[in-house]
Amino acid sequence: MSVVASDGSVRRFTASDRVEHWVQMGSFTVLAITGIVQRYNGVWPSRTTIDLLGGIESVRIIHRVFATILMIAVVYHFGSVGFRKYVLREPRRMVPGREDAAAITQSVGYAFGIRREPPRQGRFTWEEKVEYWAFVWGTLVMVITGFLLWNPIATTRILPGQFIPAAKAAHGGEAVLAILAIIAWHVYHVHVKHFNKSMFTGYLSREEMEELHPLELEEIESGSYRRPPADEIMRRTRLFLPVYGVFAVVLLIGIYFFISFENTAIETIAPAEQVDVFAPVETTTPAPPTTAAPVDTTTTTVPAETTTTVVAAAPTWASISGLFEPACTSCHGPQSATGGLDLSSYATAVAGGGSGAGIVPGDPGASVIVQVMEAGGHPVNLDTDQISLLSEWIAAGAPEAGDGPTPSTVVDVSAGTWADPVSAFFRPACTVCHGSDQRLGGLSLASYGGAVSGGESGAGIVPGDPGASVIVQIMEARGHPALLTQDQLAALRAWITAGAPEA
Repeated sequence: MSVVASDGSVRRFTASDRVEHWVQMGSFTVLAITGIVQRYNGVWPSRTTIDLLGGIESVRIIHRVFATILMIAVVYHFGSVGFRKYVLREPRRMVPGREDAAAITQSVGYAFGIRREPPRQGRFTWEEKVEYWAFVWGTLVMVITGFLLWNPIATTRILPGQFIPAAKAAHGGEAVLAILAIIAWHVYHVHVKHFNKSMFTGYLSREEMEELHPLELEEIESGSYRRPPADEIMRRTRLFLPVYGVFAVVLLIGIYFFISFENTAIETIAPAEQVDVFAPVETTTPAPPTTAAPVDTTTTTVPAETTTTVVAAAPTWASISGLFEPACTSCHGPQSATGGLDLSSYATAVAGGGSGAGIVPGDPGASVIVQVMEAGGHPVNLDTDQISLLSEWIAAGAPEAGDGPTPSTVVDVSAGTWADPVSAFFRPACTVCHGSDQRLGGLSLASYGGAVSGGESGAGIVPGDPGASVIVQIMEARGHPALLTQDQLAALRAWITAGAPEA
């Protein structure tokens, strides 16, 4: 409750109130900056800010650290509110009431010249109440959606995969709304319309109180609110602190699990396992050559180059299983088996899970895996070519293993080169963090050699084998801050399948 100082000024906020405000303001500001540059990472101000902060991974870490600080500040706020209401028995002044509806009407009338005087308000004006509850609502939305994005694998074990992109849209949209509200609402009312110094000094002058909070000033001078006796405050404090202590510990444990429950999808991708999904590639340019090979081949000339690719004619589980690793098996593996489905072995993939048989040999339409992939909306989806290959294998009886090398055919692939158009897919969204100057995870996409060699997670591009190429794995997992479109991803896979020609 406000108290009058010797010079007539009125104390509005205690030191605890002001520290809490500045911690929340500081964490909100950092969250706004680090969140906006991630949401709009393709524009130069965002790229410059990301570079100044040490790269996209550093930005993500900073964002999460200050999100944690904000949640801890909320826990403290619960204690502050509880102490004022239970121990000090202060009235519920922040709860909106009928008087606020009347004050809004009077404010509109004053703004349009219908009323000569602004509304007389108490300790908190209707403008301050709107801002407070908007902050409460925004924090609740950001915490819920932040948890879904922070723990996407755990989320999709309980909720449909569509919740992840929905959470991303809600998180970013609420962030933009909150920033605009602070600029247009808070800055205007507190710093432009009237520069309110109470959050700096804790006090307002009597003249400011008469202008901004006349009803509170009258309440102070009339003595209508009195604190409980000191011994009663001590008694309630001894009761309150243990209860709040337990409550705070529970919330802090919840925050700990919030930030440590799991890593994001991009960080859980293991180093690539070298799987022979496609047969070797033979490439000759620029003139039509005579190709000598132990199989029947044909050579097709395309403008400016000829690409000859040898592909297996009859896929088996050994090749098909590479489609599911590691993007699918991170949730549908021997450890988790979400929905009862384990895609780590032929037998468990055929058996399926709670939704039915995963693979029905000879009948792709009855195979649940095909049904789910064709429906779309799953957290991780195979692309059109992969689904076609999977359906072809199932229609052929879903053979687990073959009898050695099968007859091969030579097909024409005109999938472009690294120079045109593949390298353009990565500029500038990817090369901001994986460029010649900054190589997050050891990966540089600024050159053909850097992209092929990859980084800490394994070979970025394995010519002839998209499934073993870490770049393809990460793009298909759909958890990276910057993603290729489905068309770009399909073109990337086609180029790698064609042997990943540089020029």
